[in-house]
Amino acid sequence: MKVRYFLILVIFQLLPAFVHSAETAGSAPKITFVDDVLPILENRCTNCHNPDESKGGLDLSTYAATLTGGSGGEVVIPEDDTGSRLFSLTAHLEEPVMPPRGTKATEKELKILSEWIKGGILETSSSTARKSDKPKVDFDAITSGGKPDGPPAMPEHLLLEPAMLTERPNSIPALAHSPWAPVLAVAGQKQVLLYHSEDFDLLGVLPYPEGFPQDLSFSPNGAYLSCGGGRAGKSGNVVAWDVKTGERIIEVGKEYDCVLGADVSPDLKRAVMGGPGRNIKIWDTVAGEQIASIKKHTDWMLSAAYSPDGVIFATGGRGGDLYTWEAATGYEFFTLKGHTKGVTGLSWRPDGNVLASCSEDGQIILWEMNEGSQVKKWNAHPGGALSVAFAPNGNLVSVGRDKTLKVWQGDGKQVKSIEASSDVVLSVAISHDSSRAFSGDIFGNVEVWDVDSGQKLASIVPNPPTIEGQLAYAEQQVSGLKDQLPELKADVETASKELATARTELEHIDKKTGQAKEVLKSNQETFAELQQTIKALTAQLTEKQATANAKDAIVEKTMAALAQANGKLKPSQEKAETLKAAMIASTTALKAAADAQHAAKVAAAKSTLPADQKQKHDQLAALFFQANELKEAAKTDFDAKTRVSLKLAANLSEAKKVAAVSAEQLEKRQTSLASAEIQLTDAMNSRQEAANAVKSGSKDGKPAPDDLIRAQTIAIELEQQARAAAETSRKAVATADATHQQNEADRKRIESQLAPAKATQKQAQASYEAAQTKHSMADTAFKPFREASARAQVDQKNLAAKTAAHKAASNAYQDIKGQSEAADKAAADIALTIDQHKATLIKVQEEAKAATESLGAKRGEFDLANKQLATQQETIKEAEVIVANATKAKETLQARVADLTKKEADSKKSIELAQAKLESFLFLAKKWEAAAINLTAHEQSEELEDMTTELVELKEEETEAQAEVAQATQSREAAEQTLAEAKKTIVDGNQQLQEKSTTVLEHALELVSSRAMTELKEVVAAETASMTASVSESTDIGVGEDYLDAAAERIEAVAAETLAYKTLHELDTEVETLRDRLSELKSFLHTSYTKADETKSAVNAAAKVASETPQVIAERKKSEKEAAQELAKAEADRAHQERQLSEQQKLIGDLRAKYLAALPERN
Repeated sequence: MKVRYFLILVIFQLLPAFVHSAETAGSAPKITFVDDVLPILENRCTNCHNPDESKGGLDLSTYAATLTGGSGGEVVIPEDDTGSRLFSLTAHLEEPVMPPRGTKATEKELKILSEWIKGGILETSSSTARKSDKPKVDFDAITSGGKPDGPPAMPEHLLLEPAMLTERPNSIPALAHSPWAPVLAVAGQKQVLLYHSEDFDLLGVLPYPEGFPQDLSFSPNGAYLSCGGGRAGKSGNVVAWDVKTGERIIEVGKEYDCVLGADVSPDLKRAVMGGPGRNIKIWDTVAGEQIASIKKHTDWMLSAAYSPDGVIFATGGRGGDLYTWEAATGYEFFTLKGHTKGVTGLSWRPDGNVLASCSEDGQIILWEMNEGSQVKKWNAHPGGALSVAFAPNGNLVSVGRDKTLKVWQGDGKQVKSIEASSDVVLSVAISHDSSRAFSGDIFGNVEVWDVDSGQKLASIVPNPPTIEGQLAYAEQQVSGLKDQLPELKADVETASKELATARTELEHIDKKTGQAKEVLKSNQETFAELQQTIKALTAQLTEKQATANAKDAIVEKTMAALAQANGKLKPSQEKAETLKAAMIASTTALKAAADAQHAAKVAAAKSTLPADQKQKHDQLAALFFQANELKEAAKTDFDAKTRVSLKLAANLSEAKKVAAVSAEQLEKRQTSLASAEIQLTDAMNSRQEAANAVKSGSKDGKPAPDDLIRAQTIAIELEQQARAAAETSRKAVATADATHQQNEADRKRIESQLAPAKATQKQAQASYEAAQTKHSMADTAFKPFREASARAQVDQKNLAAKTAAHKAASNAYQDIKGQSEAADKAAADIALTIDQHKATLIKVQEEAKAATESLGAKRGEFDLANKQLATQQETIKEAEVIVANATKAKETLQARVADLTKKEADSKKSIELAQAKLESFLFLAKKWEAAAINLTAHEQSEELEDMTTELVELKEEETEAQAEVAQATQSREAAEQTLAEAKKTIVDGNQQLQEKSTTVLEHALELVSSRAMTELKEVVAAETASMTASVSESTDIGVGEDYLDAAAERIEAVAAETLAYKTLHELDTEVETLRDRLSELKSFLHTSYTKADETKSAVNAAAKVASETPQVIAERKKSEKEAAQELAKAEADRAHQERQLSEQQKLIGDLRAKYLAALPERN
């Protein structure tokens, strides 16, 4: 029993360590008020904060009292440890620190308090965690009214690095403008961009990683921007940012589709959202919980807007339904019936009394909120109105599918219509001063328009480059402009010198031109006299020439006739000789043809088939020709389908080449468009700068200097040229894109046709091969008969040929004979004609010679006059050349003077423009350098947060290491205590066994007082020996053998001495007495043996523990040492991290100071 008790005792001593290990190995238990927090409060706080003495009205003795708080309000806020005063004061993060006297709470205690608050301030492990009802900002301090008390909110030091940069911008579903400041919000791709709406600088990028923003709106005071959006078919939510800091202060909504219409109440405490799910969701932004879901819209909810006072909000759906709702209760306020198609946009007049709605039905309707009736409606945009916005002055702007932006008076009268895009315009906004309108179209273009003139002022980039790209471009421009300025100055000096030289040359050439004109006039008069002389000689010469020409013509005609006759004579004679030789050859051929005909008749008679073979031949021939027709038909079909397949394959290859070429052309056009748009932006900026310069130069009613006006004119012309070039590039991109799309469609169509064509070709090939097999079989059977028949047919054909040849030879002989006789007669006729022409030629040659001699004499006179005229004409030409050259030189110099004058002015203007552009790009370079520094500071701040988190983790690891060291020390001490107790148990057990042995011996001595009792001696000796044997088993616990032997000897001596002095009667009496006491002795011995066994077992168990515990102690000392090493490492890691954290904080501070120092101001 004692052994079992001892083992149970040891188990109970070790049980806490086992339980602790099991809890550590399992999942972390919940931290609750009752189990974890209350002991800390009782140890440190309840002395002053209890029901009897509640300092500051705060009682921390119970869960309910702790949640009630004190006179200063609540002290714990669920999920917000740093915002809970119980933690912040206990951790000495705020004043007054608690406890005011005494030591600060340990890291372990502070961690328990922090985790308890973060976990939802649980009372017990079965309690439900509470949610925080505190927003990120103090919504109670936000005024829902219009104009802010101080300066309107402007973005300050926001990051300018785009969250996403894509190859091309997305369509622009939403734009919004601050009601009090020049801040424009543009819905981008996974980001919202903030632009300055006057100088069009990028002010900040608000990341929206949840997806694509679909609806944007500023709060009435312009301090906050809300956004609804998400990913189609995936998720949606509503967020809001602080415009000044860019901090996200609201994030609500757990939609399973993209949010299309959304708004946040002016006090930021409510948010309304909806989309394809049709339901209107209302969220409490403070608690972060959905408080209502209204099923009213019959189709997608497209738009939502709170009134400026936040009393009501409106929602519009794709089914044309429009409702207003009480913001406080969610009850329906009015049903506004009027639209027949989807309500795409809503806007409240700044005073909140009128709501404007636009729809796919093309209408804009104004509604008043007293009765919910229509104030005005009109057809605004054919095809559909997509967005509408009230201006601060009460006017409206709207856009739609008709590609226009329109400006309206508050009564619906159109003020301006602007062609805002080449396609659908999706969104619109208007500036805080009602002077500029902004449009966003389906292609991702954001344009700025002057409301009064309708002129385009600028384009805003919805997909801006990275800071690195912006900085590189600005530095490139600065470098180029700095290199360009000296060249421009040199050009001005060169132009001035060239202008002075040209003016001097112009005076000299003017005098030289007058002299040349006088000489020319004199020469022209002499030339006129010579022309009259030549005119008379020309008439005479013409007459002589006509006579000579007539005579020459007769001679030539006679010679031509003679030549023609001579030419005919020889061929005619040769033909006659040739025909004679042909007639002889024809005679020989006729005889040979007759002999061949006879031989063919003999061969044909021999090769004719018998009648029975002729019948078999005909049958097999029919089968053969049938198979041959089938084969040829199959081959024709196969060839046709093969040609189709090959043609399709060739067409596909060509289509791929064409598509590749069109893709390359499209890429080139897109590159040209990007370059043209950049040039347009530069030109617009230059034009704006020139306009600003004219405006500055015309102060105090004075007219602007001419050079500024000329600079403005040139800037406007350059802008128009750049705009025309950009528009041409856009059209080229559209044309190239359409061509590429058509080419891709052709390629896909051919690809879709090719596979069926190949399959058809394969089927045709199989049919052709089968037909070939049948044809081969028929050919094999028919071949012998065909060959015999062929031989007969050959002989018959040969006979027919020989007969035809004989007939042809006979006909040829007759023809040649007739031709020979005709040729002989023709040759004789030609010889007679030649003799006649020779006689005529001699006569006409003599007449022609006389006419030619008369013509020569007259031509001499004419040539002399012509020579004189030519000489005079050359003189005139020289004079004319001199005059022309002088005049041309004068005109050239005049043009050069004009060009140089313009060049000088243009060079001066170029310098002014270059200097202005240089200043602008210097500003941009500094701006983007500062933005890069700010981005680096932000990235380092994020790294600082990670380092802070890591430091907290290291501190936790250090605390855990300290606990492990304490636990290891405690375990070692417990093992040492166990060893000491085991040793004590061994000592006490040995002492008890010795005492029991002595007592047994004393009782035995009493029983052997009579020496007459030999039997008794034997019994006593036997019993003693038995006890001695039992006790001897305990020798391992400290009782020696020498001691037991001595005791046995003493028993025997006493018994012998006693028996020697007793009589028999006395012995009998003593025996009886001894027998009576024997039972008592046996009972005593039994009890003593049992207790001895128990003591022995306890001693043995203790001995085992004592032998094993040193090993346990060694192991625990080793664990203690290892835990101490881990603690030292944890302390070193924590100290190292603290140093790095301090260095990181200094780095961030230096970067922020550097950023502020580098931040430029625009002039």
